[in-house]
Amino acid sequence: MPDKQSKRITLNRDINERSSRFKKSMTRIRWSRTLMQLFWTAGPVTGLALIGGYWFGYGKFPPLELLLYFISFTVFSGLIGLIAKVVYDGTRGHLKEQGELDIRTVTSKLGDLILEVRDMQVEGYEGDARKREAALQLLRRVDLTPYGVFIAFTNLTGDRETGRIMAQISAYRKTGLHSRVRDLYETYRNHIGKSIEQLREVSPESATELEQRFSGQLSGSLKEGVPREDFFLQRVMASIEFNNPLLMTLSDVEEMIILGYELISGREIPTLVFAYSGRWKFARTLDQLEKQRSMYRVAQARGGNRMRALAAYLRETAYPGEDQLPKGLPMQQLIDHINSVLDQLSDDISHILKNQHHRKPDDMEALRQLTKILETSTELYKLGYSGYKEVGKRHVQLLEASTKWETITNKAKGNPGDLKVGSGKRGLRIKENMISLSEEARLDICRHLAWYFEREGLVGKRSGWQRTHASDDYEKRTESARLLAIEVALALEPHIRLSRPEIQRNINATKAIYLGELTPDMSAAQKEELGQRMAREVDQDLGQAAEQLAEALVRLYHVDLNAQAREFLHYNYGARREMLQLLDTTQQQFEHPVSFLSERPPLVPEPAEKWQKSLSGAQRLLRKFER
Repeated sequence: MPDKQSKRITLNRDINERSSRFKKSMTRIRWSRTLMQLFWTAGPVTGLALIGGYWFGYGKFPPLELLLYFISFTVFSGLIGLIAKVVYDGTRGHLKEQGELDIRTVTSKLGDLILEVRDMQVEGYEGDARKREAALQLLRRVDLTPYGVFIAFTNLTGDRETGRIMAQISAYRKTGLHSRVRDLYETYRNHIGKSIEQLREVSPESATELEQRFSGQLSGSLKEGVPREDFFLQRVMASIEFNNPLLMTLSDVEEMIILGYELISGREIPTLVFAYSGRWKFARTLDQLEKQRSMYRVAQARGGNRMRALAAYLRETAYPGEDQLPKGLPMQQLIDHINSVLDQLSDDISHILKNQHHRKPDDMEALRQLTKILETSTELYKLGYSGYKEVGKRHVQLLEASTKWETITNKAKGNPGDLKVGSGKRGLRIKENMISLSEEARLDICRHLAWYFEREGLVGKRSGWQRTHASDDYEKRTESARLLAIEVALALEPHIRLSRPEIQRNINATKAIYLGELTPDMSAAQKEELGQRMAREVDQDLGQAAEQLAEALVRLYHVDLNAQAREFLHYNYGARREMLQLLDTTQQQFEHPVSFLSERPPLVPEPAEKWQKSLSGAQRLLRKFER
């Protein structure tokens, strides 16, 4: 009787990656043409060139040995170069292809997630409020058809007549008939005015949109871009600093993802920063303080985002009870709860291992599941622990910088002086620069985000938070969206120093690229092309950046903006005179640039040895059981 084991057929996937890459590099080369070019160069071309050159130099034909030498030298050089190309393509050349694939995958996935976050914002409302939010999302499309305008404003106001009027205005505006827009404005001004006042009571943003559209204006355009959410970067950084993703809104999440999308697509954001020379201890001390705070934020983010991701993963596995990992815990309590859950998980695995001689099939299946949970959890915990290792040191450095700031400002008893315009060795110099990503930085960021998408289960066609979480679990999906926004900020930080106040100020002062054309059915190549096209076409206006730079000089550095300085900023950068005149240093209150410095960073224990011991024992037993 044949052994049952001999009848077992094993189906497996065998992939030789090196062989596959080698075959691919071989197929890229057009061998017939390459060899023809090689022998043509080595034969007639080299021979004729050598004969002509030798005859010109020596007045006679070259020796046969010399001719054979040059021909064979050319042949062997060409063959060596061809072999080197094949070897390079088969070993390192694939990295370029992988990088291009990562860029396309990441831009495509970010585009999908932007749309999903917009849908979450609408989903967060109920009843009439949801209709209004959906209508506002429609109206953010610059290329919206008149019928789309009719639907949007009918939903906003509940009045079909208002929707019809706005659709007419949209149709005339798109064809350039502004005289008819003015006619409709005069005819229906009272009717629309009443709708605006009624709408302002329940939704000021909707009322403003109706008012602007009624007069033939748009809140954004393909060339001008779309206004960003005010201070969204500050809220994202605050979420990182205080380890609380709930400090940012879903609008902030959308803005953060759009920022990553446009920078990866090649967007260059103009910046205005200032440098100083002379005895500017006041400014230098504040710069040092901001630098230390930035480093502290990043260190916290590395640990905090991973720990919250670990907590979210454990909740999804349903291993811990509902009261073991409640949401909304402060970071220190969350870390303590996570350690308790992982200790319990390790103990449960050890219990199965101690009773392995009396095991049942159900026990082995439970062990397999618990081992997978502990393996993933340990990996995430180590990432969080490594992120928090530097937090204590950064916190001490931040406290020292804060003390130095307080000392020098107490001694200053005033301000550094007026902002002078003109030549001179001492004073401020405004520098124009660009926030952009190099090719190497783009590849690094896309590798980071591609890894994150794969870890979170977001890779694949039509995959998103709707797939990784139940469609009715709104809270989990919004939590994952907020964690993604932090992850995008972490990926960008090493390359553009997103945590620096001057970078935040300049990004907030620009408009985002217009993404109204983004649709769920677009291919990855179309999303990549859309981002690149919008990044090229958007205007680079420095007016708002100049205004915010002036505000930073007044509020933080206590510099007086005299008439000459205001005119300089207006003439060179387009800053509005009336905004500059509002900046009066005598009315500014001192703003301490650091908050809650007395709050100690969380204490994160090292990964417990018993976790690894239980994991190793379980993996050995499972391998033995599967043989």
